Amino acid sequence: MKKSNATPQTRAEYNNSVHTIGRIFTWIALGLILLVPVAYCLSAKVLPDGTALLKSLPFLFGYLAIGLVEAFSYAPLLGTAGQYIGFITGNISNLKLPCAINAHTVTKVQPGTEEHEIVTTIAIAVSSIVTTLIIVIGLIPLLIFQEQIVTVLNPIAPYVIPAIFGGLTLVLLASYYKVAVIPFVACIVICVVGNLLGFGASLGQSTMVLVGMAISGISTVILYKKGKL
Repeated sequence: MKKSNATPQTRAEYNNSVHTIGRIFTWIALGLILLVPVAYCLSAKVLPDGTALLKSLPFLFGYLAIGLVEAFSYAPLLGTAGQYIGFITGNISNLKLPCAINAHTVTKVQPGTEEHEIVTTIAIAVSSIVTTLIIVIGLIPLLIFQEQIVTVLNPIAPYVIPAIFGGLTLVLLASYYKVAVIPFVACIVICVVGNLLGFGASLGQSTMVLVGMAISGISTVILYKKGKL
């Protein structure tokens, strides 16, 4: 058997290749997303309302802030390739991230290692493929029995996201309790106090994500300096 003369790919070379491919497909995905409103305007022969666009800017900037926060906060858990796949295919917090964490738990890999990168990439890639197949299969009965399915699932819809985040929170607390317990308890206290004082409505997901990240960063630095981590 003829031996290959190719040298093994180093971690830096792997990261560079992943970043190159990831950026290409990210721009392709952004282009396809932007084509949807453009195609709609061309087919309907209308132009966007400038006043409505200006009014939507604060809402868009809010989502931009959430996206930046997610990019930084999810990076250690998703890995390099997993982050590109996750952000292109979507459903990170309710699907890709739980799959990645479950893969970490089952395989017992250490964060930041090559094994962690491989396991996470495989988990997120497989979940993306399975999700796509389930969506395609699920569209068939949805097209036929749309009203009946919506009527049956509507009462349980408000409990889906809390159930997913509840299970994810328990896994994170069990795996990284020294880092996670302080921001977890602090966010609960803030939400409870906010509701008691009457401004709980302003403590939405985007606000609490920023608050939780700030508390987590400060508490982690303090614990590290005290030698607790």
